[in-house]
Amino acid sequence: MTNKHLFVAFFLASMAIWVLSGNLSSEPVSADVQTSRELSAQIRHVRGIKSLAGEQEVFLKVRGQTKPNRVVQVKSEIAGKIEALPGEKGTRVEKGQLLCRIAVDARRNEYRQALAELQSSQLEFDGFVDLKEKGLQSEVLLAKARAALEQSKTRAKHAQLALEKTEIFAPFTGVVDMQFVEVGDFLSPGETCVSLMEVNPILVFGQVAEKNIEQIAVDDRVDVNLITNQTLTGKVSYIGYSPDMKTRTFPVEVTVENPGTAVRAGLTAEMRVPVGVESAHLISPASMVLDDEGEVGVKIVDSSSRVRFRSVTVVGESPAGVFVSGLPDEIDLITVGHEEVFEGQEVILDLTPLVALAKQ
Repeated sequence: MTNKHLFVAFFLASMAIWVLSGNLSSEPVSADVQTSRELSAQIRHVRGIKSLAGEQEVFLKVRGQTKPNRVVQVKSEIAGKIEALPGEKGTRVEKGQLLCRIAVDARRNEYRQALAELQSSQLEFDGFVDLKEKGLQSEVLLAKARAALEQSKTRAKHAQLALEKTEIFAPFTGVVDMQFVEVGDFLSPGETCVSLMEVNPILVFGQVAEKNIEQIAVDDRVDVNLITNQTLTGKVSYIGYSPDMKTRTFPVEVTVENPGTAVRAGLTAEMRVPVGVESAHLISPASMVLDDEGEVGVKIVDSSSRVRFRSVTVVGESPAGVFVSGLPDEIDLITVGHEEVFEGQEVILDLTPLVALAKQ
């Protein structure tokens, strides 16, 4: 046999021995070992924090708008031509300030005549009283003199009021909202001269759902944010007893001091009404997720290192995050990797603060 044939025979024998030794030494992999390896491959590392709940004041947000404390149509009680209009539209007036002046015409002379008649009736009555005391006057004539005196007093008072009513004054401090007449117009009794609205204090009006109405009380302190970025503080001054039948909401009014009329009526506002205290966690909004049904919540790690979804309700906000309720008092909250894990999955939670990692 040649050397070449010897080399081939030796190589084939070596390969046969190697194959046989491999078959004898290999053992079948059990199903348990294979499942363990698959689960081990599925375990993920996530980062989180241990969160403790604390007491947080809960606010009810109510959309509304500002409106005047009151609006009055200032009307004339007498007839006459408008002589002056100091209370022009948009003017801020003080209580007792002149708004409209009606021409006096003959009213001053009528008042003077009524005063003269009153003086004459008074003298006549006094004379009858003296005669009666001396027994020279009958009771009947004295009664007629007394009646004449009272009539003179009434006519004088009417003439005085007619003269005074030629000037119409502001019943309260406010802003002239509308001007219905011009100088030279004729004003009849009962017609409006101007519309005056009181804006200090000013009201913030909103509607509260029937399920929340019992959580609000009169004199509750309320924070108000206006669309103009103005921030106000007021108190609940009125809670309606009858709801809007279409929306099933109750009217609520908050009274806010408005010195200098800085706040205008009709502005969109958001009221933050305190409705109680709840146990809540302060978390980052980035830690919140949606489940398959669209419910807002967070993912936590339970005592067996499994991922659990818990729905939450936002009950407040702060510069550091949001306050949420609906969770146990102490939780291991997943903050990084929560979108890559699912309910019931086993995870390894790293609670090392990011600050500590940065130092390392």
